Amino acid sequence: MLAVLLAIVAATALMFGYLVFIWWLDRYEREPLWVVLLTFFYGAVFGTCFSCVVNSSIGAIAAEVVSKDAAKVFTTVAVAPTVEELMKGCVFIPLLLFGKNIDGRTDGLIYGAAVGLGFSTLENLWYYMNNYNAAAPDELFALIFMRTLFTALVHAVSSALLGMSIGYARHRRGMGKLLFPIFGYGCAVMFHGTWNGIASFAGFKKDEVGVAALLIGCLLVVGASLFMFILTQLSLHSEHKVMRRYLLDEAARGVLPSEHADIVPFWRRRWRSDWVPSGVNKHDYIKAATLLAFRRHQMDLAGEHAQQRYMEDVATYRAQLQKMLGRS
Repeated sequence: MLAVLLAIVAATALMFGYLVFIWWLDRYEREPLWVVLLTFFYGAVFGTCFSCVVNSSIGAIAAEVVSKDAAKVFTTVAVAPTVEELMKGCVFIPLLLFGKNIDGRTDGLIYGAAVGLGFSTLENLWYYMNNYNAAAPDELFALIFMRTLFTALVHAVSSALLGMSIGYARHRRGMGKLLFPIFGYGCAVMFHGTWNGIASFAGFKKDEVGVAALLIGCLLVVGASLFMFILTQLSLHSEHKVMRRYLLDEAARGVLPSEHADIVPFWRRRWRSDWVPSGVNKHDYIKAATLLAFRRHQMDLAGEHAQQRYMEDVATYRAQLQKMLGRS
């Protein structure tokens, strides 16, 4: 069983590989890695444990009302997605209340995927350990394969959908601040529930029909993952346009050189070191310019009650840039 144990370790390590890749995707203003890791561990510990308690309690009550098999299907397909996406989504409460960690859709997507991957990591380990002695090695390998490559992505994509909707709504005014997260939560629950339903059906049938259903479910997960990757790229492209628009305006105000407004929004152009004045920390300069552009955009989206806070940030980042450039 040593090979199975090594496969479990590799499958667990792959979750961190997913996490680092998703964090790396944010090219313009990466979130603090330690906050992303805390989000991951929240999903692994609190999200999983709280969901387990609630799911088990509702499942026990349902078993008293209907048959045990019906209660299991109801819990798997309806209760688990609803509870688990809610528990994972609770991580956004401290992220929104303490600090300025979510600047837009990309940030929300990354934190959502992180909490989903954390949840999946502990849940997968629980399944592996419970089947380690009971299942044959080939069955256990199949379980590891399915949960690592598909179930993990289901959790990541579902929570990323909610996170992206929260990131989109955060700096906006009106009913959108509430309606977009509700819509994102509904999409997350629906996608999660669809996968659970297909997987349950495939496990029940265990014939050619079940295999076909499972294949359809796997294709659905792959398609949803590609869709989320495309959404991420579109979100990054939108951020690029926001940065260029506002930095050109800041250049016209004399805050930074106009040529820098054509470098900072372009990921590859930033790599060069010859465009930053001598003595200026390039990382700090890019971060201040990026956040200045984001705050300008957020200020335009926000209602009057929130604009003062954004104006203070704008003034702070302008002062930082001018000090770095010796223009203060």
